[in-house]
Amino acid sequence: MGFSNWKNKKKSAQSDGNDIVAKQFLADCPQLPLVYRAKVGNLNPATWYRDNALQLKADLAEFGALLLRGFKVNSEHDFKQFCDVAIEQKAAYVEGATPRTQLQSGIYTSTEFPKDQEIAPHNELSYVVNPPKMLVFGCLIPATSGGQTQIVDVAKVYQRLSPQLIDDFAARGGWMLQRNYGGGIGPTINKAFGMADIDEIKAYCDKADIDMQVLEKDRVVTRQKRQAVHAHPRSGVPLWFNHIAFWHPSSLCPSVQAQLKSVMTPEQYPYNTYFADGSEIPADYLEQMRAAYDAQEVKFDWQAGDIMLLDNYQVAHGRKPFDGERKVLVAMG
Repeated sequence: MGFSNWKNKKKSAQSDGNDIVAKQFLADCPQLPLVYRAKVGNLNPATWYRDNALQLKADLAEFGALLLRGFKVNSEHDFKQFCDVAIEQKAAYVEGATPRTQLQSGIYTSTEFPKDQEIAPHNELSYVVNPPKMLVFGCLIPATSGGQTQIVDVAKVYQRLSPQLIDDFAARGGWMLQRNYGGGIGPTINKAFGMADIDEIKAYCDKADIDMQVLEKDRVVTRQKRQAVHAHPRSGVPLWFNHIAFWHPSSLCPSVQAQLKSVMTPEQYPYNTYFADGSEIPADYLEQMRAAYDAQEVKFDWQAGDIMLLDNYQVAHGRKPFDGERKVLVAMG
């Protein structure tokens, strides 16, 4: 099973009329994602991926985001079948922070967040010791409007940030994520870690370089320090790979910020970020980060049956507000 001839990687490919999959870019997204468009009906994506895995892996390594469109993906079973082929080892959603439902082994709903709010771009689980290297999204039902999964090349985000900002995080040892569990906002610590026993969670934290303090029954605080910049595990390219802006209170909508301030101090917030030495991050640094993500954002409308593969280190993702019903599944590996 072959591809269309693809002579210019920066322009849409021209099909020779014989191949069953055309390789191109979307008109409004000339650099990513790279799109594989099925030209015949009922083409099984799992079988096709297996036959073309070497090329797909090479393209994912080069571009960071691939979109399969027009393949036979009509159900959760079809998506799981593809993921079983494309992902060598599925990752569990441990240290999770947002509500999602595990549907089958390794298959989850995308974040179940209010549809009128945007989810800012982030690299999945950037704060864990071993983040997933690849994400696979599958759209079963697109939103009536909105609901795009925006994607951002974080190597380019890094290039947009000032040397002073980058050097400041390096000099202070990186960044720190502080989470408070048991305050009635956000997941419980058992839900976040997927473990029922607090001693089991403590043992996990010891291995994962997380400081955990039990303040009282059901009230726990964790702190973990991580580097703000990571080298891509394959290419060595520097990446702005973190949740610094994502979880800083200044990124919340004003009404939520006001609500939190009315009932607790910043140290009690369910999530907060600092320099690794515990000092506050300047507001202009956070504004600069958000502006860099916005400048590199790419988005497209989902179509039913779409599958998107992301290099989780290189490409961040988020979600735009939407209307209507929307069902997008995700697997991590």
